[in-house]
Amino acid sequence: MDGPEYGLVLCSQFPPGDDATARFAEQVEQVHHVRDAGFTSVWATQHYLAEEFQYLHPLAVLGRLVPETGDMRIGTAITLMTLAHPVDMAEQLATLDILSGGRLTVGAGLGYRDLEFDAFGIPRDRRLRRFRENLDLVLRLWTDDEVSFDGDAGRLDGVRPVLRPVQRPHPPVWLAGHTDKALTRTAGMGLPWLAAAAHVDADHLRRQAAFFRAACAEQGRPGTEVNVLQEIYVGESDEQTIEDVRDALAAKYAAYRAWGQDQVLPESQSFDKAFDDLRRGRFVLGGPESCRRQLEELITTVGPSHVLLRPQWPGLPHERVMGSLRRLTGEVLPALAPAAAART
Repeated sequence: MDGPEYGLVLCSQFPPGDDATARFAEQVEQVHHVRDAGFTSVWATQHYLAEEFQYLHPLAVLGRLVPETGDMRIGTAITLMTLAHPVDMAEQLATLDILSGGRLTVGAGLGYRDLEFDAFGIPRDRRLRRFRENLDLVLRLWTDDEVSFDGDAGRLDGVRPVLRPVQRPHPPVWLAGHTDKALTRTAGMGLPWLAAAAHVDADHLRRQAAFFRAACAEQGRPGTEVNVLQEIYVGESDEQTIEDVRDALAAKYAAYRAWGQDQVLPESQSFDKAFDDLRRGRFVLGGPESCRRQLEELITTVGPSHVLLRPQWPGLPHERVMGSLRRLTGEVLPALAPAAAART
């Protein structure tokens, strides 16, 4: 196995009152840097009513970035498929695939925030059914000549959809999740798994990757991709890195905890920890050599096909992000590539 492909995960989340227009222009500069450095994808994330942050909608962000990305793929990491109306989602994503010339990957997830379920009128005990129905209908609207449907989202009677994505039969779909049930469901559908690596410690992530691969093998689908999203910051030194990112990264994970992200994880993976305890085994932080070792360990123990790297969190200044990206692309990844290929 050669090394994984790398993607940039944007932090399109800004503190209240910040100049979101200026901050987004900085993100375009980040995209240009990784595009020119050989990254193969750029990703946008999603939450609604994120009171702690101004949170830009991922589909609008990706649409704006189409002309900036060269031949990189664009992707959602993730789109909240449970909350979307499937007809609207199918047409928006198909449009984005058309605008990008067939470069879209759809990362989809269930969601976990009560506030979002309540805002969209979705009873929590029906969220899994809604997720399955919505995802199935989106795929059918992309592939079937005639579609009938009667479910929570509405009714279709012999509709003949004509708006199709460029990619056939449809854009790649990756599913997010961190419970054994979610991984079993993903394996049963034969879809790649997108793991939020920083939401669990390294040992738990390795166990889950092994569990997913075993479930895929049982379904007769060995080799189904494991992909990871990882927080990263490459500082001038290990000590300086922690000083650079402590406030922004701690605030981001405090928001995750307030939203209930870790409540869907085993108790051992709680975010209710001091920052210095939380960061160990979860985030790739440090000077160039330290980050190289951490990424190499992730690649050799988890075996991801794609590593999606998020180098910024709300409030982290752009100049620090660009310094980190320059060290990542100039020092870390060139030194990592031969070592990772030799050990995988």
